[in-house]
Amino acid sequence: MKTLRAFYRLSRPFWASRQQWRAWLMLAAVIGLGLLVVQINVLINSWSKTFYDTLAAFDTTGLYGLVGEYALYLGSYVLIVVAMDYIRKGLELRWRQAMTGRLTDAWLADQAFYRLGLTGEPDNPDQRIAQDVDLMVGLSIELVASLVINLAQVGAFVVILWNLSGVLTFSLFGESFTVHGYLVWIVLAYTLLGSLFTHLIGKPLHVLNYEREHREADFRASLLRKRDHAEQIALYRGEAVEREHLAERFRAIADNWRQLMGRERNLSLFTVSYERLSLIIPVFAALPAFMAKTITLGGLMQIRSAFSAVHGSLSWFIKLYTRLVRWSAALQRLEQFEQAIAASRAQATSAVQGETLCTRGLTLCRPDGSPMLRDLDLRVGQGQWLRLGGRSGLGKSTLLRTLQGLWPYCLGDWQLPAGRSLLLPQKPYMPHMSLRGLLAYPQVQAIDDVVLVDVLGKVGLGGLIGQLDKQAEWDRVLSGGEQQRVSLARALLYRPDTLYLDEATSQLDTGSARGLLEMLKRELPGCTVVAVTHQEGLASVFGNTVELEAV
Repeated sequence: MKTLRAFYRLSRPFWASRQQWRAWLMLAAVIGLGLLVVQINVLINSWSKTFYDTLAAFDTTGLYGLVGEYALYLGSYVLIVVAMDYIRKGLELRWRQAMTGRLTDAWLADQAFYRLGLTGEPDNPDQRIAQDVDLMVGLSIELVASLVINLAQVGAFVVILWNLSGVLTFSLFGESFTVHGYLVWIVLAYTLLGSLFTHLIGKPLHVLNYEREHREADFRASLLRKRDHAEQIALYRGEAVEREHLAERFRAIADNWRQLMGRERNLSLFTVSYERLSLIIPVFAALPAFMAKTITLGGLMQIRSAFSAVHGSLSWFIKLYTRLVRWSAALQRLEQFEQAIAASRAQATSAVQGETLCTRGLTLCRPDGSPMLRDLDLRVGQGQWLRLGGRSGLGKSTLLRTLQGLWPYCLGDWQLPAGRSLLLPQKPYMPHMSLRGLLAYPQVQAIDDVVLVDVLGKVGLGGLIGQLDKQAEWDRVLSGGEQQRVSLARALLYRPDTLYLDEATSQLDTGSARGLLEMLKRELPGCTVVAVTHQEGLASVFGNTVELEAV
């Protein structure tokens, strides 16, 4: 029930939306086509009796007609199955697109993605949004559609099997017993026992599959981090350490894989035996009637076909058990992810809007609750430039992130001026995109090339003017100082009302840094600036310096 509740919570936003009437129509089409497949199977079951009886009578003319009839069934079956698969994939894409958008929006909203990273949980959000959503959506449609279709097939064939079973009379301990539709009771008992043993043997697969997704994601994330930090690793010549780290990650995958192999082997030993035995059970069960010549060969084959259809449909749980396990694991990971996002967004802090930037009794804490800075009282007038001083590790950068609304571990009050704010970190974000997109970040709308060219000249990157359409891994192409110049160009283009600088010129010499900051003053008049910098030669650029002290 816990898994079903999780499925309801995760799927409800999509299926309860009035805008998704097409999705309901597509789902109905998938199920409707599946029911047509069931009807064709019923017709083929009836056809099989006539075919084998005609075959036993050596009626050549009749056989030709039956072959043509079967060809018609086969052609219809192929067309229906292909159409059903096509519509199912379209529905899967529609649902996945909507759910991915919803999760991505929730993850990015209110800087939840940043706060989640402060505690390290949940693991690998990229995999949960990409792979787990794909697994959940694809398997959900498959499982729901197949369940409905199999229930319909049971309803259709159980009547046939009941009628074919007739009445079985036997004696036991001197008592005479009569059983109507005995083949139906046999298939029900056989399937029930099979489902019970399948669950008992396969239950540990849930935990193992959950852990599998976790370890695979950890390995992929480690590979990506090695690539992102290729230069640092190469400079340290740390290949041996990285190789061992990757080998350790993969050993975790291999260990989990071996456990999965063992459990799946045990499950396969049972399920394969179960499936093969089910092929002969109806023949042996109906053999006395055949030997007594109360049913024909065609009747025997029809019984076998009907028994297999009922058994196959009732074995839905057994056949799809491994997929059910993967589906359940994906649901659990997605539910944890949504809960973590909700908890993170609940931690979001917001300041009062006012005329100036000020704090009153603001205390900054670490995630464990211990204080870093206590009872801060600051006031920065509109258009003023303030420099925060103090030793490294004191919490100056954390103060900037708190004012920007990112750091949730704080007490007290603060007020921010109205308008837009921007924080430039020491290491700028350099996504793989065109240079024009890199400069405009975080703005979505396009910026005129004339403006971009002008800004590149002002920040000393005139050599890049001819590369506006070039896409590259800019964090590898540009030096640290050039990256910080790009960051300052972003401030010129974004034109914030409040600007936070966190060692934003640390990769530049003092003279270059001073010139760029003075240029910012001229270009952004009225912008309030709060900066953290250890470049003492820049102190005169700021109107005031506040020295912060440790708790």
